[in-house]
Amino acid sequence: MKVLVVLALAVFTGCQANLFYADEPKPQLEQLTDTFWSYVAKATQTAKETVKMIRSSQLGQEVNQYTTNLKEQMNPLPKDLMTKITEGADMLKERIEVEVSTVRCALKPYLEYVTSPLEKGAEYIRQSLDFEDLKATVLQKSEELRESLEQGMKELQAKLDPLT
Repeated sequence: MKVLVVLALAVFTGCQANLFYADEPKPQLEQLTDTFWSYVAKATQTAKETVKMIRSSQLGQEVNQYTTNLKEQMNPLPKDLMTKITEGADMLKERIEVEVSTVRCALKPYLEYVTSPLEKGAEYIRQSLDFEDLKATVLQKSEELRESLEQGMKELQAKLDPLT
């Protein structure tokens, strides 16, 4: 009987059946993820406690005082830096304007060299086309065309009158 009890006890304790578990065991990846996040939480908590200890210590107070002094000394620097940047930009703008005017002056003869033949050609065309002569010619030809059309209309009416 003792052997039977020991055997039954061995079977129940050594068995890997899930009779006593309500859930399935977590997959290994979930266990690893949970372990990682618990480690991160512990490390964060430890870091926060360490920072509190350092801040409350003599060294922490000295560092805090040093950073406060450094911030006070650094405050005028951004204003000075902004002033220097603005002045530098103004100087750069003036220099660029001078350079552009220099380049414009240097290119002016070349521009005149290129545009003068075009201007001369345009002037020659303007002079060769006398608009008054052209206007008189157009008026004369339009009058001739009108007379020719009137003559044609009279002839057509003469031909159509006997038919009506």
